[in-house]
Amino acid sequence: METLIINKRRELPKAKRIVWDIATVLLWIGFIYLWKPVLIIFYKIITLKVPAEEIADWIFENIGSVTFEHAIMLLIATPTILFILSRSNRHQAQSEHLLYASSDYADYFHLDDTQLQQCTNSQLVTVYHDDHGHIIRLNDQI
Repeated sequence: METLIINKRRELPKAKRIVWDIATVLLWIGFIYLWKPVLIIFYKIITLKVPAEEIADWIFENIGSVTFEHAIMLLIATPTILFILSRSNRHQAQSEHLLYASSDYADYFHLDDTQLQQCTNSQLVTVYHDDHGHIIRLNDQI
């Protein structure tokens, strides 16, 4: 039996993984670009390369650099792009078609199937491990 822990990202086709990675990088670049004026101000304040009067003048000159229309466009476009990206990934991984039964888990972890089924319906379960992290037994406390 194969391992029960699945990394679904590996199951995506390589082209889709590359597209998602590029989209993620572009969104991060856009996010950092929006913070660029604030980061420049903080850098100038921290390094003390510019007198306080010049920093204050620069802040007042650039405070209106993002127009109201631009801000509204960003507020509408960003969630729209993220929604389209979330809906465009319609690839179902092979693992989603494979459902494991309770007996499969019991065989994999070397447990008693009836005890495992009792524990799935219990509100409190104690799991005992050996030194290597393998499950030794389960104790359900109702």
